[in-house]
Amino acid sequence: MRSIYRYLNPIVHLGESNYSFVFPLIANIVLCVSSEFYAYIIARNPLIIGEYIIFINVAFIIYFSFRDGLRGGYISTLFAICYYFYIIATRHYHGFELSMAVDTTIILGVLYAILASIIGWLKQRIDWLIESSAIEKERLQTIIDQLPVGVIVTDGHGILTQTNKQLNKILGIRMPIGFAIGLDTIPQIKINGSLPIPHQSPLSQALKKGTSIIGREIYYQQVNGNEGKYLQVNSAPIHNKKRRVIAAASIITDITGQKDLERQKDDFLSMASHELKTPLTSLKMFLDLQEKELSSSKSKKAQYFNQRIKDQIHRLSELTNDLLDISRIQTGKLRFKKESFQLSQIVSDTLEGLSGMTRQHELVLRNNFSGQVFADRYRIYQVLVNLISNAIKYSPKGRKIIITLSSQNRHALISVKDYGIGIEKEQQKKIFERLYQVTDRNEKTFPGLGLGLFIAKEIVERHSGKIWVTSEKGKGSTFSFSLPIPHKKG
Repeated sequence: MRSIYRYLNPIVHLGESNYSFVFPLIANIVLCVSSEFYAYIIARNPLIIGEYIIFINVAFIIYFSFRDGLRGGYISTLFAICYYFYIIATRHYHGFELSMAVDTTIILGVLYAILASIIGWLKQRIDWLIESSAIEKERLQTIIDQLPVGVIVTDGHGILTQTNKQLNKILGIRMPIGFAIGLDTIPQIKINGSLPIPHQSPLSQALKKGTSIIGREIYYQQVNGNEGKYLQVNSAPIHNKKRRVIAAASIITDITGQKDLERQKDDFLSMASHELKTPLTSLKMFLDLQEKELSSSKSKKAQYFNQRIKDQIHRLSELTNDLLDISRIQTGKLRFKKESFQLSQIVSDTLEGLSGMTRQHELVLRNNFSGQVFADRYRIYQVLVNLISNAIKYSPKGRKIIITLSSQNRHALISVKDYGIGIEKEQQKKIFERLYQVTDRNEKTFPGLGLGLFIAKEIVERHSGKIWVTSEKGKGSTFSFSLPIPHKKG
């Protein structure tokens, strides 16, 4: 019975373009034969047909036009007209009655043809649109199945409409079509160590807020699984022309391997920097003792070599400290000993200590701020040393380096301006990234690992401040950072 119902139901055939010829033909033949049987055998009145056959024919034309397009509609129309002429011929109409019957049949034929054309064309147009949509959906599915990331697509209400094979592989479970993002839950998984809260998922938030959620990292784990995975989730709403959210998509990337590599690298940095610290300390101590012995000697050459060794040890010690700081930053162990102090005082002390670093440059202090900040004195000194040292290094032909102190919007501002080689705009966006170094084919490059500015950025941001750069190629750079000014009590 279910198969018969599906075959007869015209709604089921929407999107199908294999229109039937035999079924409309047989159905209309059966209609005509049944009508004649009813008229002659059951009702025993051949003229009774006219009372209901028009309505039945209209119903057949509508049905077959909607089921089998123009083909079904025209077959029903043709049979209806032929049957009417058959009735006229077999019922022996004469005179005015014959003329009226022929005219009525012709008018009905035209109306039936128009009705069949309209409904049949609409049916075939709908089928074409559905088929095109299905082809596009299949093409899209084929494309997203080849992607190395998991893909989730929902409608505007958060109902899951499409996924790909990679998603099932990443999650280890199959997300069912029809799953309601933000409402339904999957009890066999954990997000960041606890059961997921549906409305807090990135995709749910993207649908609700109408904005993209980029770079959300989560720790995904199956309740019965041994080890979890680190996933990066990017979700974005899809708007129509009226900026209404009509759908949303989410891309899920398994970054567990990347996280493992970062952890191994951080472990290595931590171990290497700690291992380097001990021999460096001992080596520096022996060099200090040797320097005392050489001070009584008249060998200038030995003293010179000893000083050069101390300089290299100092550089190696700074690099080791940077590696230690990077390790502490990555593991969240970078500690601060905050206190209130006069900012201008530490800037002056820093300039005094660095004045012997260069004979070519004049370090100029412009102090327009005499207040205090609440910060880690050593870490702020570390940031200043990095910025001023870079200014000296990257302005080999410059004469002045200007350090400015000021205040704005309850923040102390410190700027270091040089007249050096400058930085390209494209590189300015990346200069505070870890291990990034400014490169220029036309300029001299300077050795280093590109850790200083990354560490400076972390220190400033951990003090609730900001750090930035403004620069013009060939005209110099200005590095600035801000620190909040504490509110006075009382």
